[in-house]
Amino acid sequence: MERQLRLITLMQKIVDLATLTGACVVALRPSIAGVFTPNDDLAKELFQASEASGEKFWRMPLEESYWESMKSGVADMVNTGGRQGGAINAALFLKQFVDEKVKVDAR
Repeated sequence: MERQLRLITLMQKIVDLATLTGACVVALRPSIAGVFTPNDDLAKELFQASEASGEKFWRMPLEESYWESMKSGVADMVNTGGRQGGAINAALFLKQFVDEKVKVDAR
């Protein structure tokens, strides 16, 4: 338990590699991971790790103007922005729940 707590204390970043939507697979096929992050330094680190591990990553845009399609008149937001740009919409949706100080990466 002490070792686990020490590892947690030493952590500076958390990267989650998961499927947000099938839209990313449609865009990039299953062998390339889409990377969404507003942080250029984090993206650089991820791509260095990608090269070292042989995994394939492709940086995707976090197009803030797409957020408009997710606004709602009756709720804080809707959880889908429509069929087009589905992976970007999913990343923008998740971004709403992360403090701005946190380095964000979502696939």
